[in-house]
This record gives sequence, structure tokens and C-alpha cells, in this order.
Amino acid sequence: MTTVFIDSADAQATSFVEFARTLPFATVVEEKKKSFEEACAECNGRPVNEFFDELRYQVKEHFKNA
Repeated sequence: MTTVFIDSADAQATSFVEFARTLPFATVVEEKKKSFEEACAECNGRPVNEFFDELRYQVKEHFKNA
């Protein structure tokens, strides 16, 4: 099995997907687009400010104990 990810926002990509649907050996599975927040939550993502605040804290703690 081979998986191909296609950005269907492009007209050529949309044409390709429609063509792929006609092939007897291909299955087209469309995924619902997720919001940025949903995608971040799936991979335990954090806002940039929160990430850098934690990074600064850890650096400060590391050098405080060194």
C-alpha cells in the first residue's frame, strides 16, 4: 500500500483526485481538515509563548544549580 497526501486546494490536485477515484485499484480517503487547535492538541502542542517561558525557566534552573 502507498499513501499519498494531496493538498486539494490546488485545481490540478483536485483533478488528480477525481481521476484517482475512477481507478479500480485506488481508494481515495478524504480527511476532515482540523483546526490548528485540534491538530496541536493531538500532538500535545503548546503555544509558542508557553514553550519559551518553560524553556527560559529550565535554563535558569539549570544554571542556578550549576
